[in-house]
Amino acid sequence: MRECERLGVVGPLDTDPHPAFRIYSAGNFGEVAPERLSPFSWSLVGTPMEAATRRLTEKMWGARSWTTGEHYTFLGYFKCRPYHNYSAYAQIAASVPGVTADDVGLAYFEGIPAPASFGALAENKINQMRGVVRMGREIALAVVRIRNLEERLVDLEARIVLADAYSASSLAREAATLIRSCWYEHILSTTSLVPLARYQDKVLERVCDQPDDVIALLTRPSELVWKRLHRLAVTGETNSAEFLHYPFYEVAHQHSIWTKYSYRHQVEAEGTERYESFLAPADALAGMYQGARYRVMAGVTKTVAETMACREHSKSLVMRVLHVFRTLAPLVASERAVPEDLWPFLTVGELLDDVKGVLADTAAERAELCQEALTVGLPENIEITGDGEIFEPLAAAVRVQPRGVSGGFASGIAVRPDEDVPDEDFVIVCEAADADVVPLLRFAAGAVSRRGSAMSHLAILCREYGIPCIVGADIEAIPSGVVIAIDGGTGKVKIHD
Repeated sequence: MRECERLGVVGPLDTDPHPAFRIYSAGNFGEVAPERLSPFSWSLVGTPMEAATRRLTEKMWGARSWTTGEHYTFLGYFKCRPYHNYSAYAQIAASVPGVTADDVGLAYFEGIPAPASFGALAENKINQMRGVVRMGREIALAVVRIRNLEERLVDLEARIVLADAYSASSLAREAATLIRSCWYEHILSTTSLVPLARYQDKVLERVCDQPDDVIALLTRPSELVWKRLHRLAVTGETNSAEFLHYPFYEVAHQHSIWTKYSYRHQVEAEGTERYESFLAPADALAGMYQGARYRVMAGVTKTVAETMACREHSKSLVMRVLHVFRTLAPLVASERAVPEDLWPFLTVGELLDDVKGVLADTAAERAELCQEALTVGLPENIEITGDGEIFEPLAAAVRVQPRGVSGGFASGIAVRPDEDVPDEDFVIVCEAADADVVPLLRFAAGAVSRRGSAMSHLAILCREYGIPCIVGADIEAIPSGVVIAIDGGTGKVKIHD
């Protein structure tokens, strides 16, 4: 685990599969990250995510044998493709009261049936309750910690403008420390949302007359950080929003190999921004319910909304730190005498610790390994046998039905993200919620996506903007230019003649 702590992995290109948990899924990586990641980007994404998840589980239940060791427990990197260890997250669910592995699947793994957990490794009832209490304490302090992290990041962003090859290394070390903290806050809020949403549903079912309608209304969080960042990106007042003009996750996006996985259209959104005319959820609740029922509902839904906001805020911080490395990595490589076309094949730990020029040969060898790995096609969901064979499990063939993840009704012209936006009402039809889609949301009447889950990036953003959203849809059956009507509650899409 020491290597995880320092953001450096030395050795074979692939991570070792977990000895017990063998089913992996692209999950949320498949929604917003490039299909393949460079080793440098993986060291800034997968490695600190692994360390953060281990840290969280240890805070909840203490050190456990199944979360320790040199192998990765919660993530995997095979043939340059990032994966979540679905089996490991199913094991976490087994140790949280009232939560099932399928709840995790619906929230983050697009409804793919969850693998079975190991019952013998689950916590007893007392430890399960203790873990929830400890998680609650952590999430209650997250808002303050995230604000402090943003202050540190703003200061760092201001200083990298003046960075040169001599100061880049020290700034990169500071950024490496910062990204570990940002990833922890993101993992904490992402993991906490699953039990919090389940508890919210159970509470509202008991105190509401029409729980489904109320839940659809109350899953809209308070204003998220993305609105502010996109306004800043348009005005160009600060470099804090520069990262929105670049692909998420991949730092080496200009490299000849990695650019084809991180290519994106440049979207300059124009149109009439939509303004919601309905009451805020809290105001609507006050008018519908009073007394103890209102206090219970307001309390639990506020907690879920704040956790959603923490998740998106911490994610934006991670993307901003990655953008810092997009600027600093070439400078550090130049100072270390590592050729410009080879630094993406090193880890950040290797690049920062390298004695001048020593790792150039290692980077060249790893570049060959990557080129060979990228010729191997890997499915989104894999299972690894004891002898290391990779195959696609039966669950991967299950395609879930369209699901509504942000309530409401909308109709308009079906538009792809790379097409011109019409003057009339339109509905975005997209593959996933990448950086091309988000700028369009404030103008759109709704969104339909092939990728996504109940707690995915697109779902939460659509709730914030107050527009209906459907994920898991067959977007190939929706031609551009036709008029469609969508129901964000049921997941139904109707194409009008």
